[in-house]
Amino acid sequence: MNFLLATVPAWMSRTFPIFERICLVLLALLALILVVLVFMQITGGSNTNNVITGNQDSYYAQNKSGSREGRITRLIYITVGLIVLFSILYFVFMKIPTLY
Repeated sequence: MNFLLATVPAWMSRTFPIFERICLVLLALLALILVVLVFMQITGGSNTNNVITGNQDSYYAQNKSGSREGRITRLIYITVGLIVLFSILYFVFMKIPTLY
């Protein structure tokens, strides 16, 4: 057992548990932010626009990214991307000391 502990550098055994905890806290905060953003999103009701023609491309649909819904959707994508990034970092920080 002492042989395994001797192979891990001292800075790694001190700093990686701290990085793991930071990643976990950030994951928890990002998950809460994601829940709030999803609840803030307005669900589209029945799409009765242009029922006769079947055309659903309206001026509002084309410029949706500048509206509140578009900004919330963009924030949701960014939050999900950050959750994926920090979960990968968490598992890397958790696994690297055992590789030495």
